[in-house]
Amino acid sequence: MHQRLSKCEICGGHKVHREEVEEVFYVNGRYVLVEHIPATVCLQCGEKTFDAETAESIRRLLHGQSKPKRSAVLDVFAF
Repeated sequence: MHQRLSKCEICGGHKVHREEVEEVFYVNGRYVLVEHIPATVCLQCGEKTFDAETAESIRRLLHGQSKPKRSAVLDVFAF
């Protein structure tokens, strides 16, 4: 279901939808992937927006005592 948003901060689009997304964060010198984040996503440009409660939950998850569900190797390329 599409929702209306006052305006996308990036492209100015007005149509969004809710979905679960993945996001990579750089924390304490390492990259961390967080999966299944509820987000509002702009249908025009794909910008992901998290509400304040979700952002705070991510912050606590990344900076708290939580253990990751799993670990993975990350390939790194230089350009």
